[in-house]
Amino acid sequence: MYNCVEFVEEHNHELHLPSTSHIMKSQMSVYEFHAFEIDLVDDSGIRPKDMFEYMSRHAGGKQSIGHLKEDQNNYLRTKRQRDLCYGEAGSLLLYFENQVRINPSFTYSLQLNNDEQITNIFWADPKMRIYYTQFGDVVSFDTIFSTNKESRPFRIFAGFNHHRGIVIFGVALLYNETADSFKWLFEVFLEAHGQKKSITIFTDQDVVIGKALTEVLPKRWHGLCTWHLMQNGIKHMGYMMKDGSKFLVDFKKCMFHYDDESHFEIAWDKLRSDHKVEDSS
Repeated sequence: MYNCVEFVEEHNHELHLPSTSHIMKSQMSVYEFHAFEIDLVDDSGIRPKDMFEYMSRHAGGKQSIGHLKEDQNNYLRTKRQRDLCYGEAGSLLLYFENQVRINPSFTYSLQLNNDEQITNIFWADPKMRIYYTQFGDVVSFDTIFSTNKESRPFRIFAGFNHHRGIVIFGVALLYNETADSFKWLFEVFLEAHGQKKSITIFTDQDVVIGKALTEVLPKRWHGLCTWHLMQNGIKHMGYMMKDGSKFLVDFKKCMFHYDDESHFEIAWDKLRSDHKVEDSS
């Protein structure tokens, strides 16, 4: 047992700076009015990583929100698992079982949490598996695909056939978008396709997805999809990306027109020279 016999204020210091006190665990919680706002933003289809930035701007800074991005993600994960009620999950499992009974080539996988609740779902029908065998050298993992009226986070693996038509290799409902969940998804995707690994995979600019791909497909080329390349162009080039501009026309040619690497390099150097664009790398 200790007794305080003297207190010297000059030797004291602040336990936490005011600007960082919001990250103390004792200060973090998703308040009821923030939970309501998260629900509204989530229902509008905005992705979690954009949601936190949106709320930060409206609150006057991250320190004014009262919780971290991880707290928000935990709240969303619990919400989505709660929304996936037994009747809904049971109907989906019944559908899967019927499909397997009709055609054994239909495959699906479920990821469960510690409470044995479904967190993530993946499936691929026979046509998807055939398409991947034929056209699976290049895969685009789409995380911006429109959700349904329930705002279910729907994700697809897609590619192109020999007529440049879009083909689907697999689909997923992700209620928990952590690195471990994406790692699970990529692993079951490979399992569904006989461990055949694509040469190239395109995704959005997401650190969590990149981390999972590094572990599951360490020697494959990982690039950004065209939609995110365009968004980065708009973000960094501004008015030069205006619809109909000469720069945008040349930029799209570099993205879509050239199959040969040397031809692309020539066109890219010409674009930089003509429009006086510096290479940030």
